[in-house]
Amino acid sequence: MSTQLIHNRTDSRFIFAVGFLWFAFLSCSIISPAINAQENNQQDFDKLINESIKIRSSDIPTYNKNLTLLEQNLALLTASQQEELIYLQAYKLGLEGKYSQSIAIHQKVENSKNVKVRVRSLRTQLNLAYLINQYPLSNQLIDRLLAEVVNLDDLELKNSIHEIIGYFYNHIGAFQLALNYLDLVKDGNSTPRNYCWLQQVILLANLGLEKIHGNDPQILAYIDFCLSHKENISAQSVILENARFLNQEHNFVQANQHMQAYQSLILASTYTPHHKTLFGQLTLANWGLNDINKAQYYGLKAIALMDEGEHSKWDQQTYQTMAKVSQSQGDEQQAIQYLLKYQAMQQPVASLAQQKALARAQIEHTLFSKKAHKNQLEDELKSISQKNNQASVVGDEYAQNFANNRLIFAMQFGIILLLGGSLLYLRHLQISTKDKGDHDPLTNLLNRNGFIDSAVSTVSLQRSNKAELAILVVNVDNFRAFNQTFGIVQGDTLLIELSQLLASFVDGDQHIGRTGADEFILVFPNKNSKTLTPIAEAIKAKIAVLFAQLKNQLDSQISMSMAISDSNLSDYSLKYFLTDTSKALMKAKALGGDQIYYFNKSMTDREKFKGDGTGLRYIFE
Repeated sequence: MSTQLIHNRTDSRFIFAVGFLWFAFLSCSIISPAINAQENNQQDFDKLINESIKIRSSDIPTYNKNLTLLEQNLALLTASQQEELIYLQAYKLGLEGKYSQSIAIHQKVENSKNVKVRVRSLRTQLNLAYLINQYPLSNQLIDRLLAEVVNLDDLELKNSIHEIIGYFYNHIGAFQLALNYLDLVKDGNSTPRNYCWLQQVILLANLGLEKIHGNDPQILAYIDFCLSHKENISAQSVILENARFLNQEHNFVQANQHMQAYQSLILASTYTPHHKTLFGQLTLANWGLNDINKAQYYGLKAIALMDEGEHSKWDQQTYQTMAKVSQSQGDEQQAIQYLLKYQAMQQPVASLAQQKALARAQIEHTLFSKKAHKNQLEDELKSISQKNNQASVVGDEYAQNFANNRLIFAMQFGIILLLGGSLLYLRHLQISTKDKGDHDPLTNLLNRNGFIDSAVSTVSLQRSNKAELAILVVNVDNFRAFNQTFGIVQGDTLLIELSQLLASFVDGDQHIGRTGADEFILVFPNKNSKTLTPIAEAIKAKIAVLFAQLKNQLDSQISMSMAISDSNLSDYSLKYFLTDTSKALMKAKALGGDQIYYFNKSMTDREKFKGDGTGLRYIFE
């Protein structure tokens, strides 16, 4: 009986164990596929993301299809994959021409922990920023990208940063600097896409430097290569730039043939800015070939694609050509309408050219001068501080090791302190010498070089903020005769008192300088010629009081001439400010001096030379 019971219990336990193992097996078979499915999903999402990043503009239908799939499965994406999706969505907006919206979306991931997402976001923002002429934003993005390069091990990412910076410098006309950055691109496992992008920027820089010309064999070989690898956007950009240069060189036949060969390809793309450029260049080429009807046909197509408020020298060129077409057809009224459109774009186009020139000036005055010099000083002062700390540590060691010989310790520690103090004093002298090199020793105001460096930054800041700026030039009448009559000492006294009086009217020492023996320049941010007038009159009145006192002491008749210009007249260009006020000052002198003379545009003929397609240099050289 007991034996039977034991057998039954044993069987029950065996059956229970088998059942438990069977249940565990079934559970694993159910759960495991779910886990594998989730892992497979993540891998599929990664493949979609990587494929989309790879193809981007070269296969827009597939790109959009992948984007839709990722958006439909948003809840299943990891945090990193969601950041990649945000980047892809922002990139799509850029392809659609919605540049500002695209930048706003890119900014959401510009601080991502994923360095690839971060760099791609900053690169694309830079590309878009200069398409909408946001040059201050462009400079900030370049600084951030250069900061990323230092710690990057990924060769492809490093190359992409140097390439986009080179592309930016091409855009503002700094072609040689663009090539310098492109030379930093290292050889690697370059894909056709990377090759086409890099060669596009290099070709455009060489065209800008006139090292090659339209229809150069390098250009034609590049176009064939990129089209064969479906890198259509890059190829189309070079096709259109090649056409522009051919038209500029008056090779209208070649320009027309070149564009006709690729017209259907360009119009098949969804990138409408290329459509407008194509029609504009065909307008110019056919006008050059005296085919008036075709010129009108393509010109109307180009105008239909122009956005309200968008201004470029190429749009302006199209209106100018269409005015000629209408005039040749005897339609004077239509010609006048096109010319009015052309004229309306004159100032915005000139302003864009100046912004580019200002961006070039900022490279020199900010990136490679002030910033570099400031960083150098900070590094050297830190080094001196570290040396003194090290000296202190060495002194402590000496104190311990030579406690029984106080005389030796005192001598050695004194030498260390003397060396540290000498280093600091020498550095102080070096900094002081640099500071004095920017200042006039007599009046302690900025000298001409110091004033120009300061004024460039002020003009740049006001232009970036779209704020007004006015400049007042003050010049002593017949100062040489005064010096000869009463001596250099009295002349110096006059200049010192005058400098102190003038300095009381400006907000900061950086806004005034002695730029000549008897000449001072004052800068007034947020003022124009009209709002500066009361200040100029007040200065003139106080100078009259000062000169009246000197007349009683020296029996001398002294007077002062002044000249005024503002940013509306001198186009936010320091070079123009100086030349314009110089002309106004000459007028004041010719009328007998002792007066304020305002610059006006009738005093210069530079307006007629703007917008001719070749551009002018606006920076102070």
